[in-house]
Amino acid sequence: MRKQYVCVNELKPDQVDAYRQAHKHIHEGPFKDQLDVLRKAGAVQCQSYLYKNFVVMIWVCDDDIDTDFMRLAEDPRRAAWEEFTQPMFANSPKFDGSVKTEGIEKVLDLNQQLDEGRLSQY
Repeated sequence: MRKQYVCVNELKPDQVDAYRQAHKHIHEGPFKDQLDVLRKAGAVQCQSYLYKNFVVMIWVCDDDIDTDFMRLAEDPRRAAWEEFTQPMFANSPKFDGSVKTEGIEKVLDLNQQLDEGRLSQY
């Protein structure tokens, strides 16, 4: 069963545009292999949204996010991207599986609650 995680991380306000541009052009720039890295780590879907200086990331996978993040850390192509983006964050998120990823709590799922009569995180 696929799992969907939603995580929120804070960017330094002066880094929002750099982060936006890096992600909007990731498929064509020096980090274009990162898309393949994400897929090979286990991402079925990965989306990031900006709200002010907050990044809202949606990660869909078959395993769990921490297992996938450990796979990210094992790929040598990931190091340059981490070195480039980590200074942009106000908090220090770990995308390497070394700490349990803190996602946000799901409190409503229209289809799940109608179809299954219950709410679960995944």
